[in-house]
Amino acid sequence: MPILHVQYDAKGQTPDGKTVQVPPSIALLQNGPRVQVIIGVAQSFAEQVVQQGQSVPKPVSGLALVDTGASTTCIDDSLARGLGLPVIDVVQMTSASHADTQANVYPIEMEIVGSPIKVNVPRALGANLTPQGIVALIGRDYLQHCTLFYNGVTGQITLSI
Repeated sequence: MPILHVQYDAKGQTPDGKTVQVPPSIALLQNGPRVQVIIGVAQSFAEQVVQQGQSVPKPVSGLALVDTGASTTCIDDSLARGLGLPVIDVVQMTSASHADTQANVYPIEMEIVGSPIKVNVPRALGANLTPQGIVALIGRDYLQHCTLFYNGVTGQITLSI
């Protein structure tokens, strides 16, 4: 069973401007459970691209937020367009801040760096995520294949598949 265990850390500033280490529990609280991911095209789409004699776009790396409140995994829409991913559908998406927003649907494959956890996500929704400093939200459609242990007291998460 592949396992990823993360101990969060961060630095902050005191009122007088000194840089100090933030306790792991506060680092996790402030930033959420973020993990480094590699996002590429779904295998089925990659095979179609190769059959057409074209090059498969190179995967990209960035931070993803593990989001148990998201029913569906999301990818930053501009990132998806930059990868040349096909829009396979358009759906209505509801989020904590928006109701009934149109979202493109993309086929992706996402790997969590530091582990062999790689999952095909055939219907990732496009969303504006880069202002939050992330490239993806890992939703329950991805997490259904995983066990997640969130330890807020110690500032750690453990994810296994």
